[in-house]
Amino acid sequence: MANRRPVNRVSSKRRPAAQRGSGNRTTAADVQKTESSRGATGSGRGAITSAQGGATRATGRPGASQRGPGLSKNQSAPAQRPPARPGDFWRNWRLAIICGTAAVLLAALAVVGALKPGVDDGNRAYVDNSSTDEVKAAARNALTTIYGYNAKDIDKFRDTARGVMTGKMLEEFDKDKLLDTGIDAIKQTQTDTKATADPIGVTLLTGDHAELLVNLNIAAIKDGKPQPLAAGPIVLRMQKVGGKWLAAEIADR
Repeated sequence: MANRRPVNRVSSKRRPAAQRGSGNRTTAADVQKTESSRGATGSGRGAITSAQGGATRATGRPGASQRGPGLSKNQSAPAQRPPARPGDFWRNWRLAIICGTAAVLLAALAVVGALKPGVDDGNRAYVDNSSTDEVKAAARNALTTIYGYNAKDIDKFRDTARGVMTGKMLEEFDKDKLLDTGIDAIKQTQTDTKATADPIGVTLLTGDHAELLVNLNIAAIKDGKPQPLAAGPIVLRMQKVGGKWLAAEIADR
């Protein structure tokens, strides 16, 4: 028992005996050598850092190694237009020519419309403002005289109305067999009639003929209360007789 070799429990049992020799031990010389090596490496790194700092201060810009990652050309480049294809030039110019031609045609139509083709050259409704205003005033007076009257002056109505009429309208007025009956009814009921005529426009005006579109409103007034009788636009044809415009016909259209 006294001659048995003691067991080393600290050393790994799996390590071969050759590695557990004195050659693998770490000595104070080894530690000192390692520290010296690390100091030299640190000095080298410090020198590199100092050099980079000096370069940055000299140029005002960080070195290439300190810059952020660069963007690729595909990411920063603007979207490129597709290359022009053969015929694009003529397509664009053909569209411009078509638009220009359409504009010229529209302008020509506007000029032709302003000249009023198809209208008799003797129609002064578009050029003679004074004659147009004259025939409008005559139409207003004729219609308010024919369709408007006062009960107290009804005996004068026949002669007054005939003074603003001519042609077909005068003939029908003289043939009206109910005219006397109507006059008697107005006397008994003491009903007045008020007419308003607003010439909307003159469609034809020559030396002795005119045609107007007139908005006519007729109302019967009894005891001061108006009662509408008729309202709406009419086409009035007038004729100039002895230098005076007279109502000749109310067209059925």
